[in-house]
Amino acid sequence: MERELIELASAFFGPLGLGILFHLRGGLLLPAALGGLLNRIVFLAVSETVGEKILPCLLCSMVTAVYAECLARILKVPATILLLPAIATSAPGRMLFFTMSSLVWGDGNGAWKYGTLTAEYALAVAIGISLVWAFFMIAGKMREELWLKKR
Repeated sequence: MERELIELASAFFGPLGLGILFHLRGGLLLPAALGGLLNRIVFLAVSETVGEKILPCLLCSMVTAVYAECLARILKVPATILLLPAIATSAPGRMLFFTMSSLVWGDGNGAWKYGTLTAEYALAVAIGISLVWAFFMIAGKMREELWLKKR
């Protein structure tokens, strides 16, 4: 339980720090930090039930992208401003560290194993975001067409 609380605190303060580093204006820091917290909550909940890591990465990136898209429309800002700090908690940094460490120590098998896992995690995050962006783009085009037909 203590480990999960530390993860959730990090998931909030990490994006908050990235938001400060990216010079987000004050009103966007809290939404970006809450997006990171939401990202980690979904990841922990899904990985608790599913057990693996790739599907939770895909789902939490999708939920975070939907959060960023919806909130961006409310706050009238680009979605990427909210998405980038929030999605940072999904970055496969640990696996990337193990990949590089294996390369440095000359462990080719370990580097291959961790490298493929890193690529799978990164691909899951990218696919999740892309699916949501595609959905919102198609929905926006359909809304425009319906609005133009009503005129």
